[in-house]
Amino acid sequence: MATKKTKTLKDVTTVSTVNASQFIPLTDASGNTTKVSLAGLKAALLNGINLNSINDGVFIMFHRKSDDYPLMVKPDKWPSYQSSGEIAEGVVVVEGGKMLVVAPTEADSAGLLWSSAAVSGGGKTTTDRLTAMEDWTGKASTAAQIKHAECNTASYAPGFCAKYSRTNANGKGLTAGMWWLPSLGELFCIYANMRKINYALSLINGATQLAETWYWSSTEYSATYAWSLGLNNGHAGYGTKATHKGRVRPVSAFLR
Repeated sequence: MATKKTKTLKDVTTVSTVNASQFIPLTDASGNTTKVSLAGLKAALLNGINLNSINDGVFIMFHRKSDDYPLMVKPDKWPSYQSSGEIAEGVVVVEGGKMLVVAPTEADSAGLLWSSAAVSGGGKTTTDRLTAMEDWTGKASTAAQIKHAECNTASYAPGFCAKYSRTNANGKGLTAGMWWLPSLGELFCIYANMRKINYALSLINGATQLAETWYWSSTEYSATYAWSLGLNNGHAGYGTKATHKGRVRPVSAFLR
């Protein structure tokens, strides 16, 4: 009696593409096998999802090295620009009539203190959570806060963001002074688009994705505390400026 040979993975030919004449075998609990086409599998998994909508409202920004002109392109088009030597300055989020540029990198994962001591930085200050959530004044707040020695160096959240820089091969782009510590409202915009932003960041060489942990904002609670947002659960809380270390991700605007 002839012995039936069972194929193992090493016996199967590897292909780089799948065509219409190829099928994927699915086996049920009774051992019955059904052939499923790639088109059928996609239809079942996606169930009508529009893949283009995954990237809606998110772009990758850069200053073109040939003439330093600012552009933003859809994520799927970015790899070809990057391969030609362009440098991404950030991920642009368009939300509610506002545009925000999220930096490709952030402070060390260990986090930063907000300041070296309790300080009234001069930014938007409120103890009311809803008021804090509606704060979009990160740029003005950071500009006021870095006037104070307690938080104006790169060792502290406002100073780190103010000194952040991303430029093209000519040194042009979003240089130091064009970035700021996002307000609580701006952090909520990032949280609402986090999955799309992280997808775009995954296409940028050297970029680090947003982490599911809490980030400092420029919105102040008091001289002692500043508001923060958990990108894992949307919790808006506040931490002690001089003792709690939090993640810091600079933001900017689409600028020439």
